[in-house]
Amino acid sequence: MPDPYQQDMTQLNQTLQNIGTQIADFKSSSAEKQTEFGARLQEIEQKMVNVSARRGANDDSTDSNVVTAQVVAADGITGFRAGMKSTGQISCKVGVRAAITNPNKGVTGSTSYPTAPQRDGAGIRGIPQPRLSLLDVLPIVPVTSATYEFVRLDGYINGAAYQKEEGEEKAEGSMPTKMERAEIATIATWIPASLQVLQDNDQLEGQINTLMSVGVRQKLEAELINGDGGAGEILGFKKQATTAGITTGKPADRIGAALTDLKAEGWNPNVIVMNPRDWFAIESERAEDGDGQYVIGTPRDPAPPSLWGTPVVVTNGMPQGEALILDTSVAALLDRQEVTVEASRHDGDNFRRNMVTILAELRAGLAVFAPTATRLVTLTGAPTP
Repeated sequence: MPDPYQQDMTQLNQTLQNIGTQIADFKSSSAEKQTEFGARLQEIEQKMVNVSARRGANDDSTDSNVVTAQVVAADGITGFRAGMKSTGQISCKVGVRAAITNPNKGVTGSTSYPTAPQRDGAGIRGIPQPRLSLLDVLPIVPVTSATYEFVRLDGYINGAAYQKEEGEEKAEGSMPTKMERAEIATIATWIPASLQVLQDNDQLEGQINTLMSVGVRQKLEAELINGDGGAGEILGFKKQATTAGITTGKPADRIGAALTDLKAEGWNPNVIVMNPRDWFAIESERAEDGDGQYVIGTPRDPAPPSLWGTPVVVTNGMPQGEALILDTSVAALLDRQEVTVEASRHDGDNFRRNMVTILAELRAGLAVFAPTATRLVTLTGAPTP
């Protein structure tokens, strides 16, 4: 059945539409017209009383046609009922109701609109990309198997001497060799991602690939230095290097002494591996003569990483407090599989869940052909036995 309240409101609105025209004609209207117009106003007032009564009986809501109420109560209409010949201008001031605002930003009663936030178009920021310098200086030997065997010649003694008399037995040298085996390790990591998020963000997969590629290479560099060896693991430089055994002097002096020791044995050390904090301690050292001048470079013009004419490789993979000195001609990075990043939906129930597995993986190893061509230097205190 029709709602009586709604019907009354419709009639009121229709009546109000005619009021403007009648007011415009009021100045030239006859007494009979003025009487008719007054009767119409009384009719409107009576209907509003009836509407209010019905509305109050139906619910507790205070919602009503505020425009109608203000027109009826306007000073101009009141003056007209008192006998004025013109009502003048009727001002109807009604605030905006149910204003459209951002979610949780408007006053009580506002209508929210779900405004989409602006998203950074660069995608993932702050991807750590440390300098992987050791991987850049080591010679690379491609391999095709899970292990790599090589002949280690270590402790060679040059026995060359004069043959003073004809027929005399010549001097014998020593070439101690033995077969060694290097493991090819697999270093990998994976993360799950929804198919939708990869489809909806064009650059996301590429950034994930970069992040994971850096991660496995960073792990490889750390293992080349610190690896404990064993099945499927890399035996790193520290486990194979010869301990320098130098316990006195400043860090730079200890490194210089170890370099000299290697050169005296016929090796050609060409790389010093250090932790960034240890290198900073050396390059920020000041003279002790009282003027406070920097020994190596200045903060404005820092010296390139180098000590005693030998380049310094700065890497987080090297533990703080130690330095590794290498002749890289007697070592090799065994490259079985370069870094690969793959995405697959064929992993578990990925297909049913619209998930994607992203996998980064590499396979590599380390061969040290002559451990005596390396030195492990303790920079402070006595070396660890």
